[in-house]
Amino acid sequence: FINRQSCNNWPLPSAVAMSDEKGKVARKAINVNIGILGHIDSGKTSLCKALSTITSTASLDKHPQSQERGITLDLGFSSFATEAPERFQAEGYETIQFCLVDCPGHASLIRTVIGGAQIIDLCALVIDANKGIQAQTAECLVVSEILANQLVVILNKIDMIPEAKREKSLKSVIKKLQATFAATKFGGNLPFACVAASPQDGSPSLGVDALIELLKSKVDIPKRNPNGPFMFSFDHAFPIKGQGTVLTGTILSGSVKPQQAIVVPSLGEAGKGKKVRSLQMFKKPVTEAIQGDRVAMCVAALDAKELERGIVIGEKFPVPTIDACVCVVNRLAYFKQNVSTKAKFHLTLGHQTVMATAHFFCPLDGAACPSSTSTAAGNSPQAQADKSAKTTGASGTSPTLAMGCGAAVADKQQGWPTTFDFSQNYCHLDELFLDRAPVEYTNSEGDEVKLSAGAEPGTLEFQLNGEVRGMVTELRFESASGKLTIQDGLKLGATVDSKSVIPLKDRDRVIYLLRFLAQRCGVVGLPPVEGEPLGYALFILERPVTCPIGSLLIASKLDFDIHSPNCRMALFGRILCSIGAKDTKSVRIVKMKSKTGFLDRVDKQDSTLLICRDMFKADTDMSLFYGLKIIHESSGAEGILEGSYGQDGKFKVRFKEELRGIKTDAKGQIKGDEVITLYFKKYNFEQSKKILQ
Repeated sequence: FINRQSCNNWPLPSAVAMSDEKGKVARKAINVNIGILGHIDSGKTSLCKALSTITSTASLDKHPQSQERGITLDLGFSSFATEAPERFQAEGYETIQFCLVDCPGHASLIRTVIGGAQIIDLCALVIDANKGIQAQTAECLVVSEILANQLVVILNKIDMIPEAKREKSLKSVIKKLQATFAATKFGGNLPFACVAASPQDGSPSLGVDALIELLKSKVDIPKRNPNGPFMFSFDHAFPIKGQGTVLTGTILSGSVKPQQAIVVPSLGEAGKGKKVRSLQMFKKPVTEAIQGDRVAMCVAALDAKELERGIVIGEKFPVPTIDACVCVVNRLAYFKQNVSTKAKFHLTLGHQTVMATAHFFCPLDGAACPSSTSTAAGNSPQAQADKSAKTTGASGTSPTLAMGCGAAVADKQQGWPTTFDFSQNYCHLDELFLDRAPVEYTNSEGDEVKLSAGAEPGTLEFQLNGEVRGMVTELRFESASGKLTIQDGLKLGATVDSKSVIPLKDRDRVIYLLRFLAQRCGVVGLPPVEGEPLGYALFILERPVTCPIGSLLIASKLDFDIHSPNCRMALFGRILCSIGAKDTKSVRIVKMKSKTGFLDRVDKQDSTLLICRDMFKADTDMSLFYGLKIIHESSGAEGILEGSYGQDGKFKVRFKEELRGIKTDAKGQIKGDEVITLYFKKYNFEQSKKILQ
């Protein structure tokens, strides 16, 4: 990058074009982007200062508010170069150029961290050795899990520990942190470095040389592909008189050369037809920059005032502007609040964070109740992931806003689909499920059932209303009645007389998740499945965002208490396709709804015909419901609504046979409250009055 003060030294295009030798020398070096994350005042910026030999236009708290408040407000970039270790030299690289991305630690600015984290190869988590894990430390760890495969832990401010006690104290701190990290995707066997970036007594830094050697020994050789479609993520823009606008950022895909045609999508028509005037990498002119490089790109006829951060792409690969998008998503266990449909989230996609309303859903596989919600044989979980016909999604040549995937994403993406099938029905979720979490529902008798992984292989633990009732070794499900039983025909209910029925409104979700849980725990009886359950989200954005299909995203609740130790990032995922905000009904999300009423009396002439009450108002157009199935909850028997009866909202239901177990008086009046339920489905976003089952 360059200093603004030295802008007169920015090379003209001809000067760069003649610097072939410089370009060749630069290619003997490889750029590695290290995200420096951690809690506020953990010493991230001081560490970058201690490490850096070259700083960029955005580095080391140059922002006026940063200097006034003493904290980092935006991403800062600086670098240092070091001789490459042998394994890098074997790949033709003589030098490693470490680019340090100093991410803000202030809680209200975590969205900046999320946006910037997508350009990072390795994360360095800075922890105050005297304070340990703090609020933003935990959030930065979550970001690292999602967007980085490698993590180095740096214990800073070790000079504040008396030298006589330092070694013993640091061993104790590291041991505690290893136990904490063992529960993450990185595991507890992480590399640790102990430093004092800026000792209080003004003495030279401690441990920095050892840290550099640690980074050299641990960092993987980044995989760079210069042949993909060009995409550049810029984080700063400023004008240079007589030259144009300089955009500083990271190349996420492909490569760029002077005179290359580019597009700035955020500017609309005004962003088309632009050309790269010249390039610099940390004050050195180059003739080419490739994926992973931090580069300053001078572009003529571009107004810097209209740009803050965003993307630049090649002319041949347009990027959509998204009003709404369908994503495959994964809920984060660190987020302790509800992740509910119709809730609003701060959605970070690319370098932008916008408010969006979420609608969660999952596949319908037809195993729960084929007669009512799904009859498609191709709707199995694996078919959902693999199906390509009639789908929309990311093509293999589309650029994305992530050079790689972090440990958490890598763990999930092999089972993620790359396209979305609009021809299929999907199951509405009131709340997004957590992977490998217990399956919970309320049975037809009102009891809370919970099934979770058992302590022994081949078992599930069965809880009823919060009390452990036993271990499950076998499950049996009857799709016609919704009855779920365990080994020896035992019921999942409070008594031996329990109907053990999963209500129709929850049946699709419960059986979909339970099949995966049972198979993972080795409990037999349910149809086999492949992979992991898939969760989807339809996000409706409050303002359009230009972002490639296939990019990663994070949904957060950044308006939560910034002083709370709880994580505010709720989920992560990948964009499968974009849709218009008015075209949401094309996503066929089925929600099971219900109306309840009571048996009133048995017809005098026909004991299979019952008069029912309290389901409809007197002025309801009951013809909409003729022919639909009615369930007698206590027996599970199905009847058909034949028509209205009288003028006060009563109606007639015919059952296949006489209902057993109900009590009547001499006139046929039903004693007690015998509940009946009309279950029907409704497609989210559709306004049709037609009732479907």
